[in-house]
Parts: sequence; C-alpha cells; structure tokens
Amino acid sequence: MPVIHRKKPATESRSSACVSLLGGFDLRVGGAPVALPIQACRVLAYLALDCTNRPNSARNQVAERLWSDVSADRAYASLRTALWRIRQCHPQLIQVERDRLRLHDLVDVDVNHSRGQALRLLSDDPDLRPADAQVAALIAELLPDWDEHWLVMERERLRQLQLRALEALARRLCTLRRYPEAIDVAFLVIAAEPLRESAHQALIDVYLAEGNAAQAHRQFDRYATMLHAELGLTPTESLIARVGGRPSGDPRPGYLPHRRPAIPLPPRASTTPAFEWGASPPDRVARRATLFVPESPHGFVSRTEHL
Repeated sequence: MPVIHRKKPATESRSSACVSLLGGFDLRVGGAPVALPIQACRVLAYLALDCTNRPNSARNQVAERLWSDVSADRAYASLRTALWRIRQCHPQLIQVERDRLRLHDLVDVDVNHSRGQALRLLSDDPDLRPADAQVAALIAELLPDWDEHWLVMERERLRQLQLRALEALARRLCTLRRYPEAIDVAFLVIAAEPLRESAHQALIDVYLAEGNAAQAHRQFDRYATMLHAELGLTPTESLIARVGGRPSGDPRPGYLPHRRPAIPLPPRASTTPAFEWGASPPDRVARRATLFVPESPHGFVSRTEHL
C-alpha cells in the first residue's frame, strides 16, 4: 500500500498558536506550552468562545463580563494588564482595533474543531470521514474546572451539540454496519444523560439492525422503568412502536414494561413422603411420592420416587 504524505495545515506549523478549552485551558505557541496568569487566560478563553458568535468584541463589554464584581475603572485596568501579559507572550495572539478586541485568525481553537465535527455529523452528507468517527472532541467538557457565570450558557450549548452529534454518529455507524462502535457511542450519550430518550432510541435501533430484538426489548424495559421511577413518565409513542410495546389503537393512556409475574415457589420439601396413609400396612402398595428438589437458586424441579 502506498504511503500518503499529507501536508500539515497552518494550524500545525511551528509558528502557530493553539488555544485548547476542552478538558481544561492550555495555550501552545509554536508547539510549546505557555504559562499565563489566570486573568490573561480568562481573556483568551472569552475571545476564543466569542469569536464563534461575532468577529470581534467591544473592550468595555469584555471588561464588564470578566470583572463584573468590581468597578468599571478597576475592570478596565485589569483588562489592560491581561492584554499586556498576552502581548508579552505572543504579540499576535490578540488584535486590537480601536475599542474592539478579537483573536488573531491564525490562532487555532479546539472548540471550533469540535463544533465543525458536530455540524458535519448532523448534516445530510452521507460520507463519514475517519476523523469524524473519533469521539474525543465530542465528549470533552468545556473548561470543567472554571466557575464563571459567562461560561454556563456556552458550556450547555456546546454540550447539547456534542450529544446530538454523538447520536448522529451512532446512526451513521449503524448504517455502515459498524455495530460495536455504534453501541459504544450510544452508551456514551446514555452515560452523560441517562434519561435522554433519543440516546436510548439510537441504541435500540442498533440492536434491532443487528438482529438483536431481545436485547432491544431489554434496553427498552430498562429505560421505561427508570423513566417512570424518576419522573413518573412513559416513553413516547414512537419509541414504543419501535419495539412493538403497544399495538396500534391501544386505548391505554400509558405504557409500562410488562413485568414477568412472580412464580410461586412450591411448599418446602418435607422429609416425610407425601402419600396417603389411609390403607392398612399389609394392603399398602407402592405409591409415588413427589418431592420438590431445588435445582438452582431460582427454581425447583419435581422428582418422583417410588416408595
């Protein structure tokens, strides 16, 4: 097989800068890690996330959002100090245009790659790139160790996009008959959101596609039981119809998985054979006594003995 050499993009060159926000903050310039004060890191992270919504940010808005608990003069002073620290690290990380700030175009942000992967998976393009089947960027949390009020909405928005992308990836892998991978991806979503019906539906669809109807029913039973126990709700009609849980036109207002009725255990075995004692000893004939002998912890079997 010929070896294909690919040209490294600009984001991988030694002169580039990379800001990583997934799993924690990390700044690398020319491939080497760079340490910055926390206030400078906050400015870089804010601009890296804000660039997806608008090309640049007003200086006063950045100061007010990042230092909302102090006066305006002190917030502007803190911003000036953070910008000076960033310029000392690399003069082209941030571009300042009058009263507006923006991240330089050559700065690579890992969140943008995660969003791009998610949008490709959610698109109508039937092709699945090998890189898009990697889930590392779709399960990493946005700055998990930071407690910032301006991060709450961004973190949840990215999280929901990642979950939908993982479900789309599970469906694509199922279409390609890569069932083990599809099951693993579906379980990642269920682990993140145990009551998310679309994740359970994706997993059930994979089981049905590979001919595992019994496993699909078990998964449905587990989800329906958990949903009713936690929220008092029942699965949607579409999910019930997938596993044939309720026939069409069933008037019942809700559905709960059928529980197997408890099998009553037979009476405890007696040491005395269970047969009639009415006949006199001389006329007694050989009779049969049925003893219940435990076969396993879950049941008994009958054994007939001639006495």
